[in-house]
This record gives sequence, structure tokens and C-alpha cells, in this order.
Amino acid sequence: MRKLMWSGLVLSGLLVGCANAPGKQNPGEPQVEQDVAASPGAEAPSPGEAVKPAEALPLQVKANPQPQDPINIEGAKVAGNILTLNVSHGGGCAEHTYTLAWDGTLQKNASAAPVANLVMIHNANGDRCKAMKFAELQYDLSPISQTWAAQAGKGSGTVELALPGLSAPVSYSF
Repeated sequence: MRKLMWSGLVLSGLLVGCANAPGKQNPGEPQVEQDVAASPGAEAPSPGEAVKPAEALPLQVKANPQPQDPINIEGAKVAGNILTLNVSHGGGCAEHTYTLAWDGTLQKNASAAPVANLVMIHNANGDRCKAMKFAELQYDLSPISQTWAAQAGKGSGTVELALPGLSAPVSYSF
């Protein structure tokens, strides 16, 4: 009987201690890598939250971007200048970072429509855990529309966004 009471007391103490601990982020929760121009406290908005262009993460323009750790792109949609990506990957034991990169060039597809080849760069930071993690990430596509406008001399148009892992390109009209 004494051991049962002692066990109950210890368990109650642990529960109270955990409930009163200051809010910490679970280290297994994905983080979003930001570029130097992004504000240091910015995070990807939660699902269902209205997205303002200022809240979206910047598209990084860099020569020859390469994927890093495995990631699945479950879905992609464009609203205005914002690309929303739903991604999944294994993990759960370390912070993960995400970057959407573009080489800065527009190619032509078979129908002569401009195509921007994007690369999702996922850094698992050595996480070998097997839990399935999901994230909704939002990126500002303004660099693509600005490049197209400079090349075409027009303020509006459509560019196809190609991402490895997506079955078909996503159309971006501006």
C-alpha cells in the first residue's frame, strides 16, 4: 500500500511540474529557415490563418540550388503572390529547416510558356527518428514575377512553377 501511495505522489508531482513548466517548443517541431532579410522572429503561419505577403517567407534566389534531405511535397497552391506548400518527412528528434530556392532563370516548356524550376531544400539536422512530420509553408513569389516582367516588358503574366515531387506544375498568374 505504501508503494502505491508513493507512486501516486511521484506521478502527481511530475504532472503538476509539467503543467507549470514555461511554454517550450518541442524540439521535434519543424522550423523554417530564413534568409538574412527575413525578420528573425517570423515563422510559417498556422494552417487556416490568413496569409499576408509580409508573413510569407522569401524565395531564395541562388545559383544551382540542390535538395538536401528527403521531403515529400503533398500539395501546392498559389493565391496571389503566395505559394503554399504542404510537406511531410520523417523525423521528430531534431529541428528541421526548410528553404524554397530558385536559380533565377525562366525556361520554356513545350508550349513556350515560361517555367520556374523551384527546389525545396530540407535540412533534417541529422534527425534519424521515424515519426511522420507535416508542415505548411508559405513563400513570396515576387522575385519570379519581377524577373518575368523585366524579361517580357509586361506587368502581368503566367509562369508555371515546377517542383520535384509534384506530378504537374502549378500555375502562377500575376
